[in-house]
Amino acid sequence: MAYNFKNIEVVPTGSALVDILLSKTQRQTPTVIHKGFEIQRIRRFYMRKVKFTQQNIHEKLSKILDNFPKLDDLHPFYSDLMNILYDKDHYKIALGQVSKARTIVDGIAKDYVRMMKYADSLYRCKTLKKVALGRMCTVVKKLNPSFGYLEEVRKHLARLPSIDPTTRTLILTGLPNVGKSSLMNNLTDANVDVQSYAFTTQSLFVGHTVYKCVPWQVVDTPGVLDHPLEQRNTIEMQAITALAHLNACVLFVMDISETCGYYIDAQMSLFNSIKPLFKNKPIVLVLTKTDLKSWNDLSQETKDAIESIGKEQNSYIIAMSNKTKEGVDDVKSKACDILLDYRFAQKSENAGKMRAVENRLHVAVPQKRDGKERPPQIPESVLIARQNMKSGEEVKRKTIKEIQEEEGGAGVFYVHPESHYILEDESWRYDAPPEIFAGRNVADYIDPDIEEKLAELEKEEAILEKIEPDHLPPKTEEEKMLEAEYYKIQGKKKILKEHRKMKIHDRVHKKAQKIAEVKKAFESQGMDPSTIEAVSYTHLTLPTSDLV
Repeated sequence: MAYNFKNIEVVPTGSALVDILLSKTQRQTPTVIHKGFEIQRIRRFYMRKVKFTQQNIHEKLSKILDNFPKLDDLHPFYSDLMNILYDKDHYKIALGQVSKARTIVDGIAKDYVRMMKYADSLYRCKTLKKVALGRMCTVVKKLNPSFGYLEEVRKHLARLPSIDPTTRTLILTGLPNVGKSSLMNNLTDANVDVQSYAFTTQSLFVGHTVYKCVPWQVVDTPGVLDHPLEQRNTIEMQAITALAHLNACVLFVMDISETCGYYIDAQMSLFNSIKPLFKNKPIVLVLTKTDLKSWNDLSQETKDAIESIGKEQNSYIIAMSNKTKEGVDDVKSKACDILLDYRFAQKSENAGKMRAVENRLHVAVPQKRDGKERPPQIPESVLIARQNMKSGEEVKRKTIKEIQEEEGGAGVFYVHPESHYILEDESWRYDAPPEIFAGRNVADYIDPDIEEKLAELEKEEAILEKIEPDHLPPKTEEEKMLEAEYYKIQGKKKILKEHRKMKIHDRVHKKAQKIAEVKKAFESQGMDPSTIEAVSYTHLTLPTSDLV
């Protein structure tokens, strides 16, 4: 099971958390109270604020505790790794302080809510609320060092590689600067930093590769020096933890050219000192930098010493070069094969597990039901390819990339989606797809001779337009009567329209004459007709208040 520590949320500081809690309490609880209210209402108002603040603090602290992993629930590899990086005791103390603060806040809220039940005025309720919130915020602010420590732990956990302790794993170990990171880059797609000085790798790195269609993880460990366990630093202890807890194949890397700064005897001494960590694990001795010094250039004593430790641990010895990549595939295939055999042997030793698997398996054997022969159906293209392989004529099919370059390159070449269709008739390939409407094919309702028929109809219409009215058949008496009646009605309509226009014109003309006569009468009497007209207008337009 791979653990994902990147989902742990950011731990705020004590002051920031207090600001968040008080702001939320102010926004999400009532804010208006008067001393004239009933005492029960006043009590409920301030009790609600205290309880709401306590619930928010409880939720925030509980979320912090739930986000961080519990060491007892983790795999021993991650448990020991966290103990090395952060000190297990400090980690537990920080989480314990957060848990204790949560309990204290719950107790403070409970006590002050009980006291508010006996408060007899607005002033006393408000004072109790202030004291309760102040004490709770003080408790949260005192957690500031613990929050800071947990935030640093969170940042470091997010940077840890996601290592699955139960999957197929290869571990690279050895002295510093022997070529572990270069081998890691050659085995996987990882891009581990490689330098010419020691301790370039200061933490665990993980890469992934595929062998026999199965994913594998490769772990690159920091260099380990040959001294007692209690003298090893944090960087070396990460490698020791991985070797101790991961059920993997160990690739012990040795530099036979001695350009790493350590003699072969020192490298073999390290192998013997950490040999207890290799118990029940398959081992491969990888001899690197053969491009500088080959296996045959070593002295016979050195060869015998290396072979003796290999036989002692029942390990394989493979020489390789990271620069020329000679032997890299051999290391990968041998390490993966022996680990697969080892895992299979472990599972087969458990008889109960084997029986449980056998009970879930069923091998179906087909039975012949009749005398009909059913030979295998092999595509013709496959048969042709087999014949070409037997005759030595390998026909390489062009890829889309090659066809694209031949047809003008990217931006010019276009791959028709119809080119991959499997059709009975090749002439159908680039036909237009049918148009479906209401679940039916529109083409089924189209007359194939529609264009010819339309052309004939147009010819008939042209002929009819050219025919003169004299050639038309004579009208009957009934048609003549209907036509006369129609024209009679149309004539009456025109007459009525003219009468209406004349009436409107006469009315407007008479009104204009009356206005002109009134103006003349006013002028004859020495009065200004414009003022009289304005006065009459104001009398006629009364305000709405007078009409109500």
